[in-house]
Amino acid sequence: MLKSLRRNILVASLLLVGVDSSAQKDLFGLDSVQTKLVNNKGIGPENLLGVRNMRVVLHDILYRGGSNNFYRREAEPKTYNSHPLPPWGINNLRQAGFGGAIYLYSKYFEEDYPEPALDSLFDLGFNYSCQPDLNRDVVFTFFEEINSLIQSEKKEPLYIHCWNGWHQSGMLSAFTLMQFCGLNNQQALKYWEQNTDGAFKGYPHVKSEILKFKPFSEFSTDSATRARICPCMTESILKTKDVQKLHDVQKEDDSAQKEMMEVRDEKLPVELQSHIHTVKSGESLSSIAEKEHTSVKTLCRENNIQESSIIRIGQKLIVPGPNRTSPEVLDNPLKKFHKIKSGDTLSGIAIKHHTTVAKICKLNNFKPTKTLQIGEKIRVH
Repeated sequence: MLKSLRRNILVASLLLVGVDSSAQKDLFGLDSVQTKLVNNKGIGPENLLGVRNMRVVLHDILYRGGSNNFYRREAEPKTYNSHPLPPWGINNLRQAGFGGAIYLYSKYFEEDYPEPALDSLFDLGFNYSCQPDLNRDVVFTFFEEINSLIQSEKKEPLYIHCWNGWHQSGMLSAFTLMQFCGLNNQQALKYWEQNTDGAFKGYPHVKSEILKFKPFSEFSTDSATRARICPCMTESILKTKDVQKLHDVQKEDDSAQKEMMEVRDEKLPVELQSHIHTVKSGESLSSIAEKEHTSVKTLCRENNIQESSIIRIGQKLIVPGPNRTSPEVLDNPLKKFHKIKSGDTLSGIAIKHHTTVAKICKLNNFKPTKTLQIGEKIRVH
C-alpha cells in the first residue's frame, strides 16, 4: 500500500515539457527523463547488457548512459570503468534496434576499436564513433543527426555514453533538451544535477558549459513534435527557482571533475583529434576525402551518412585528425612523421594516421613489402 502511494505521488509530480501527461511511452516503456531502463550495476533487460544508467533523452531517438565494463557476469572478463562499450554491449544495442552510439571520451577507444572494427560495425548498420571534444561545431553536427532522426519514419535511436552515464553524457543531453524541448539554462542545469545520482558537486566545467549554451537557430520543434519526442520532467526541473550564476559556478572546486571525468589540460593526441570541413561548391565526398587525407568510408562513418548521400553546400562534416591546412599543423613536422615501434605494420600505421598504405609508400618511395625497422621515422602526411 505504501509503495503504491509513493508511486502515485511520483507519477503525479511528473509533467511533460509543453504538453499534457497523456503522451505515450517510448520503445522501451520509458516516459520520464529520470527513469532508468538499466541501473548503475548494469541490471536491466537481458537484451541491453553492457550499458549502465540508461535513460531516455528524446523518445525513440536519443538515449544516454554509461558503459558497463566492471559489473559483469562471471563468464565476462572485467576491465576498468574507463573504457568504451564492450563488444557484447554494442551487439545488444544493435539487436535492440539502435543505429549507433557515441563515446564521449577518448580513453582506450583506439585500442578497443581500431578502424577496421569500426568499419565492420558500420557495414552491419551500426555507427560507433568517438567525440570527446563537445565544441560548438561538433554539437551542431550532432544536432543535424538528431534532427534527421526526428524527421525520419525509421526508429533507429542513438546511444550517447561516457563511463558512468552521469556527467559528460548528461551535459550533451542537457544541450539537446534545451535545443529540442525548450528547457532554459537553469532548468537544464537542474536536469543535469538530478541525473548524476547525487554526484553533482565539484564539476565547474560541465555546469559552466550548460549555463553558457545557446540553442542554434537552424533547429526548431513545434508543439506536436515536442509532444511526440520530449519525455516527462519533474516539477523541480520545470519550476526550479534556483538561479546559478556563471561566475559563481566557475569558482567551484574541480576535484570531483578531475577524478570522475576525462579532463584534458592539453590537446588530444593527433590520432584522436577531429575538425570540421564545411562543404563548398563543386565538392563531393571523394574530393573531400582526398583533400583531407582520409577515405570516403571514414567520412561516412564519422558523419553517419551513406556513400550515396547527397551533400549540400554549407554542410558541416566531421573529419578525423587535425586540420592539416592549419598553420599549427603545417609548421610542426612531428605531426607528419611516425616513429616505428615494436609490432608496427604499414596497415596499422595507416589506420592510426587516417591515411592509406599506398600513400605512405608513395611519400617514402618504398614498396608495401618493405621491412620496417624499430626507431625508423616514416612520413605519413
